[in-house]
Amino acid sequence: MFKHGFRFAALLAIVFLLVSRVAFGLGLTVAQAETSPSTAEKKPKLVNLWQPGDPGERMNIRGRVSSINGTPLSGISVSIRQADGNGVYQERYSTTLKTDQKGRFQFGSVVPGNYMGVRHVHIWSYQEGYQYYESRILFQGDPYLKESGNADHAIFLEESTVNGETILFGRFDIVLTPN
Repeated sequence: MFKHGFRFAALLAIVFLLVSRVAFGLGLTVAQAETSPSTAEKKPKLVNLWQPGDPGERMNIRGRVSSINGTPLSGISVSIRQADGNGVYQERYSTTLKTDQKGRFQFGSVVPGNYMGVRHVHIWSYQEGYQYYESRILFQGDPYLKESGNADHAIFLEESTVNGETILFGRFDIVLTPN
């Protein structure tokens, strides 16, 4: 019985070596397949408005700008403006960023404090050939959201721990309509 177990293990080792050599001959290895830069998904550059010591909960919002037919739009300017964690508007919580090759954008900030109604981030975009887009990013769980009548348009923020810090992550996509 031990003899058969040894033969089976030896056979498995030979099969593994053969498969590895074939894969290596084709330029494939398990390590390459998992970490190859050509297959790795690169995230869009993070524009971070958050600074250490800022009041409020940290958040990162990712999104994608596409045309009405679903085609991602690269190089699109997306502008945001919001209040800080205490509900006070400050210039440093305002920026314009550009979408990457896949129409993606992302920014880091704080969940805005309540300023005359629901917590929100103003977001707008204009691109020649498309209609002007303007909206607000609203947040599920905001106690004033139901009163505003906009609860259907609020995004969910998912909590995650990154390098020992709690950050809330959300997604907000923009669809531009051609003129």
